[in-house]
Amino acid sequence: ATAEATKKGFCDTELGKAEKDRDFRLQETSKLDAELKSLNLKAEELAEEARLLGDAVKGLRSDLGEATTARDEEKAENVKTMKLSKEGYLAVKEAIAVLKTFYARAGRAKAFVQFSPIDEAAGSDAGFEGAYKGKQERSKGIIGMLEVIISDFDRTNRKTEEAEAKSHSEFVDFDRTARSDISGKETKKALDE
Repeated sequence: ATAEATKKGFCDTELGKAEKDRDFRLQETSKLDAELKSLNLKAEELAEEARLLGDAVKGLRSDLGEATTARDEEKAENVKTMKLSKEGYLAVKEAIAVLKTFYARAGRAKAFVQFSPIDEAAGSDAGFEGAYKGKQERSKGIIGMLEVIISDFDRTNRKTEEAEAKSHSEFVDFDRTARSDISGKETKKALDE
């Protein structure tokens, strides 16, 4: 009877240990199962986030490419406008100088008329009287109009240079922001994957 009681005690003790171990392993398995589900859900979320970041990076690259193309076209147009306005400015400036010289000399002109003995004998009049002095009063209006035109060329050049500088600055800001955003999203996507 004592041997049987010892055996029963041993069996009860071992059975208690086995049940306790089983309950502990079941609890640990349940925790691991819950953790696995949580990690799977997190993996799905990260995969979706990586896909969205990839789409966002593609969109940003496309926008940056379009903005770069538009900026290059705008710059070429501005350079062309500035070149033409400078050329116009110089041409009109030269025209003003030529006209001022002409009218200044014409105002002091002396007559240099050649007479033909045949014309003199026939008594014909060539229709000229004295030196041609130009239309001195009208020259002020012509030169005045040219000075207005030269100021228009100058203003066009200044305004285009200002617009070019502003556009360049805005593009540089956009470019830096877009590249930084692309880099950040690519890094986040790499970490998510």
